[in-house]
Amino acid sequence: MKNTVFVIEYAKGTDKGFDGFRPDTKPILDAIEEVTSYKTEIVFYRPNRKYDLLEYLKEKAVAVISRINPGNLKEVDEYFQFLKALGNAGVEVHTHPDVMINLDFKDILAKLKGTPLGDDETYFYHTYTDFATKFPADLDKYGIRVLKTNYGSTGEGVYLVSKKDDGSIFSVEAVNNQKYYYDDIDEFLHKFEPNFDETVSEYAAYFQGKTGFVGCRYLERIAEGEIRVLLVNDKAISVVHKKPQEGEFSATLFSGAKYKYESPEDPKWKDVINLTMNGLKDLKAYLNGKNYPLLWTMDYILDYNEDGSDKYVLSEINCSCVGITTELQYAKDVAAVFVPKKDKKKK
Repeated sequence: MKNTVFVIEYAKGTDKGFDGFRPDTKPILDAIEEVTSYKTEIVFYRPNRKYDLLEYLKEKAVAVISRINPGNLKEVDEYFQFLKALGNAGVEVHTHPDVMINLDFKDILAKLKGTPLGDDETYFYHTYTDFATKFPADLDKYGIRVLKTNYGSTGEGVYLVSKKDDGSIFSVEAVNNQKYYYDDIDEFLHKFEPNFDETVSEYAAYFQGKTGFVGCRYLERIAEGEIRVLLVNDKAISVVHKKPQEGEFSATLFSGAKYKYESPEDPKWKDVINLTMNGLKDLKAYLNGKNYPLLWTMDYILDYNEDGSDKYVLSEINCSCVGITTELQYAKDVAAVFVPKKDKKKK
């Protein structure tokens, strides 16, 4: 009888503790054992042994929790196919790759245009030709734009691009605040073209049509930080104020930003919590019939409404491997998902 919840890790990456595991893995599994009758186990995904692992998990697993940052994998599509095969075999997969492929990519920002979560001045440049044709006019219109590679994390592949009065172009990359200068838009386009050169194998079923960049408005209130809503399935469990270093444009931990965790019930976060909860229905169409992600975030940047009140603009969704290393109390919220429905009814 299947009676084990597994965490799947990957041996490589900078997200490991001294024991070789993610620091939040064991607390999550300990919390699951505390509130359920399931056993728990940690396994490592190794591409050259994936079929052995697949059979082992199909035999033993009630559910698996993927705790791998896809950016650490060379063959991400193979891993997503591996997770899908588990799902097809009746194993609960958290978070299912069908959900990750839709929500974790930046093009979701363009897809949400016309909804309360979307910003109508967002555009997905799928090809370099599209980018070279449309981006110069967008930059002329706004003077400054943010470009986000369709898939990335920790600020990698995010650029702030501005056009100066003399026609020169200035760009800064979020991950390391590295600055670039170009004589004109033609030089910028020429130098930026290699960023579109990612090739996707014809067998990469999950990644077809996913290369490209999303262009967004630059919101000056990024200086005040990003507002992150941390969720477990459809429940908000925390609001995180991500404050960037002074003078920097990125609000990631890798760029030195400071994170402050607060209760979602704090009255000052009422508007962003309401926006998030009401927006879940607009995201449901992108779940492919699956549940909301196990542990995920919706990140916002502040703007102003016409009346001067605060407006929250969705800047990204993260659902592939959100960490709670510094706030391990949230392991209990994750564990609650695995309590059998019949036991929840008794409480």
